[in-house]
Amino acid sequence: MTIEALDVIRTSNLWKITTYAIQLAPPIVQLMEQNLRYCPALRLDDPDKLQHNPAMTNYPLGFGNRLKKNDFFEDPTLSLQVYIRDPQPEFPLHSHNFDELVIILKGTAMHVIDKQEFPVKAGDVFVIAQNHEHQYLEMHGLALANILFDPEALLMHQWDIRTLPGFHALFSLEPAFRTLHNFKSRLQLSEPQLNQINENIHDLTRETEQRNPGYRVMAKGLFMQLAVTLSRTYSSTPSEESLDLLRIGDAIAHIEMHYTEKITLDELAKKSHLSQRHFTRVFQECIGRSPIDHLMHVRCQKAAELLKGTDRTITDIAFACGFSDSNYFTRCFRKVMEQTPKQYRNA
Repeated sequence: MTIEALDVIRTSNLWKITTYAIQLAPPIVQLMEQNLRYCPALRLDDPDKLQHNPAMTNYPLGFGNRLKKNDFFEDPTLSLQVYIRDPQPEFPLHSHNFDELVIILKGTAMHVIDKQEFPVKAGDVFVIAQNHEHQYLEMHGLALANILFDPEALLMHQWDIRTLPGFHALFSLEPAFRTLHNFKSRLQLSEPQLNQINENIHDLTRETEQRNPGYRVMAKGLFMQLAVTLSRTYSSTPSEESLDLLRIGDAIAHIEMHYTEKITLDELAKKSHLSQRHFTRVFQECIGRSPIDHLMHVRCQKAAELLKGTDRTITDIAFACGFSDSNYFTRCFRKVMEQTPKQYRNA
């Protein structure tokens, strides 16, 4: 490089930025070393390890350690993918924009999620919701099945499985109360139960890998079967902690089954064996809206299905979904779906 070129660089903003970055480097490296406990497999100060670490081979890594659906779902029209990790490789702390059903097949580890550490072992089953950072440490012969899924793309809100208290408890409530319950409300399978679930997982894996004609329908059906089996198992083997979640799950399932009827807050609280105030607070924490708001959402979702799938009048659909007034139905539907019923039907 010529002297003239160096003079240009020294007088430019690039020189100032580079100098400032060099000054910042030591404290940044120090901060990284302090946090290395939660990222032992990935040293950003070692580019060779970053590029060639075999633990990274099968895991596309996005910016900021946030994993994306496009990198993991081999068939974007299915929104369902199975990975069997035997053994589970080391992998840095990360989050993702999809949900993950985890079944520990064998071995033990320390699972770090949202800066909390919980030991896991063979037979443990739990869901990692999107946008939650997690990682496995101290692995000893750990093997697991990762079933990645997008509940919205799979239209899980339309499945009959939502009438099962165990489904809500396992897939929604346990992740929300994991820290409070110290992971004691997770599902723990016995050895025979784990063997049966393992067979279901391999059937699902075979469908997604071989892709024979009709594999999408078959894969969704096998995933439904797996989810129902796990939900039923969760309900049939409650712990002291999971019993509380099942009570809330029972209230949610009651809404799903009886949304066409008049449902009161008092009725739901009694089903959960909680006071109205406590029930409302816990429900809000779990679902993100009040019990009555959730009832309105369920009714509007059911109405949306009828609007698209039938030629029944809007008034008829309103009454069929539990609304006693068509004008009130229109206001609720606009609030939930951000369109009027007529606009939704014609879209």
